[in-house]
Amino acid sequence: MAASAVHPSTTEPELAAHAMAYHRFMLGVKWVLVFLAAFLTWSTITFATAGGFWLGTLCGIVVFAIGVWAMRSFLAHSTESDNPV
Repeated sequence: MAASAVHPSTTEPELAAHAMAYHRFMLGVKWVLVFLAAFLTWSTITFATAGGFWLGTLCGIVVFAIGVWAMRSFLAHSTESDNPV
């Protein structure tokens, strides 16, 4: 068995491309979860409580705004940049 953790045929450009693809995938997942949280908040308050459409919309917008703030502040950071290959 090879002592190296990296396969000998793996090149630096391939590793960089993989890291970029992983980073973009993780950002996409985080944004989908922000949208999902806002939608679930809206639909729960609109359909499952007496709050109605406008309260559900207001709460959904607040949740979405908090998610956007979090993504722009600290959640867009990727941990793979902390451990260079």
